[in-house]
Amino acid sequence: MGHMTYILVEKRNDLEKKNLRKFLSDIFKKEISMDELETNPDIHNLENTEKNSIGIEEVKDLQKEMVYKPFQEKKQVAIIHNAQKLTHEAQNSLLKALEESKDHSIYILSVDNEKNLLPTIRSRSRIIYVQYESSEDIDNLTDIFEKDLVTQFSQIEKFSEDRDSTNEFINAVENGIRIKFETNIKNGNIDGSRKNLEALKIVQNSREKIAGNCNRRLTLEAMLMQLKP
Repeated sequence: MGHMTYILVEKRNDLEKKNLRKFLSDIFKKEISMDELETNPDIHNLENTEKNSIGIEEVKDLQKEMVYKPFQEKKQVAIIHNAQKLTHEAQNSLLKALEESKDHSIYILSVDNEKNLLPTIRSRSRIIYVQYESSEDIDNLTDIFEKDLVTQFSQIEKFSEDRDSTNEFINAVENGIRIKFETNIKNGNIDGSRKNLEALKIVQNSREKIAGNCNRRLTLEAMLMQLKP
């Protein structure tokens, strides 16, 4: 089988683009940025956020884009986001396209559950289940302040690898502080809740620095030092 079809089973919609970026970097054997997901002429997206279903016409339009040879890469990729929205007719039309597609064409169906796709499509695709290592680490973040500095900094190094995981880290720390803040308010602990508000300001300030392209690792390290109980 020359061309390839992949089904990416993606439970978390908020991380879909991040995982696609990593996957496409592997396919193209070069770093693909988040912007390139939209701007690279050899990455064709079928994304329908307006409607609850993706119909046959939209699949046919995607086909038309895939007729030509790749423009700048060795391969071209068609991505169907939220492929669980494909109607039965659209899936059958897609199946026909997959059977006729060229060696330089790759199809990626991003779906919440592979069982939402026809068995005929599943049988001719490689199914990849997206693993969430970082999210599990993030769940353990609440106790990051109890850990020693070396452990804290090595966790930070991991999370500061890219902007998405940095923001995920910041959000997790912020949620942890919010929970403490709400508990303190409930218990009438004015002093504690005042400290929590200060902490939330520190987190927000760090988020703005990251958005302004400050060094991610150093910003997170400084944030932890300021938040130390």
